[in-house]
Amino acid sequence: MKNAHYLYLLLSIVGGGITAYFVFVGIQENGGNFDVIAFCKSTWTMDPYAKSLSCDFWTGAITGTFFMLVEGIRIKIKYLYLYLAATVLIGFAFAFPLFLFVRHRQLA
Repeated sequence: MKNAHYLYLLLSIVGGGITAYFVFVGIQENGGNFDVIAFCKSTWTMDPYAKSLSCDFWTGAITGTFFMLVEGIRIKIKYLYLYLAATVLIGFAFAFPLFLFVRHRQLA
């Protein structure tokens, strides 16, 4: 696909925006504070469906982050550490599509 990198860029913007929105909503609901413990606990509810989504996300995020590291080193992507940091600080839904955008452009 000739312009697939633009799809990756769009997905990065959408993923980062949605992630930021829900973090902002969570901060508002917690009186203006970001509670890391409450954030982590909220992904492991008693609901088996939510646990399924959490496990699915974590499996994909760990695999995708490992791919970013291995592939980034292999094709010598500049500033690779920024994509890895963005995964932790912003969100996988932002960092991984952004990495794919840069990777696609570099390989083109």
